[in-house]
Amino acid sequence: MRKGQPENPFIFIGNQTCLDFVNTQMIQQGRLVELLGDFSALMAWMVQARILDAGDAKEAIRKWGGRREGLRTFERARELRATLREMVGRVVDGRAVPQSAIDAINGLLRHRLGYAKLTKTRGGFERRFHVETGEAIHLLVPIAESASDLLAHCNRALIKRCKNRACILFFYDTTKNHARHWCSMSICGNKIKVAEHYRRKRQTKRR
Repeated sequence: MRKGQPENPFIFIGNQTCLDFVNTQMIQQGRLVELLGDFSALMAWMVQARILDAGDAKEAIRKWGGRREGLRTFERARELRATLREMVGRVVDGRAVPQSAIDAINGLLRHRLGYAKLTKTRGGFERRFHVETGEAIHLLVPIAESASDLLAHCNRALIKRCKNRACILFFYDTTKNHARHWCSMSICGNKIKVAEHYRRKRQTKRR
């Protein structure tokens, strides 16, 4: 992670792991911000996304951080993110999913290794897929699985882009009436509402 970058800069508003992964690039103050600066940042995101636990992430950094396999996997991760961003953007715009995205997802799914694991949580229990990481590339398989689930099992009409034109974040709308418009109220919703309020106020004064 870069010096001066917040310790926990990631946001999880997508309701799907693959969308939260796409959202590791965002716009802040009109500039594109990269949240995955290196292999360690990728591991930090995976811990917060509950793909890895902290111990597995430390072991991955020890084995592959700064080494050729880790660098290749990091580059593969960013390529996958670009592919998924194009894919969900096309879905939101009502266009077909490109074959290149399907090929990229399948190319990672064939590396799937692991097993189901029951984990105790604060509210009870949860079954998670434990990733076997004999090779660094195995780390990316859960993201590909999430993308395949999004296409195969989710309602694609509920994949949305934030209505703020200056925002590039995506989410899966799980609200009761499917009327969610913003990535989040704190990031965009309140800002747009305040701006709209002042715009209407100025128009009223001009009359």
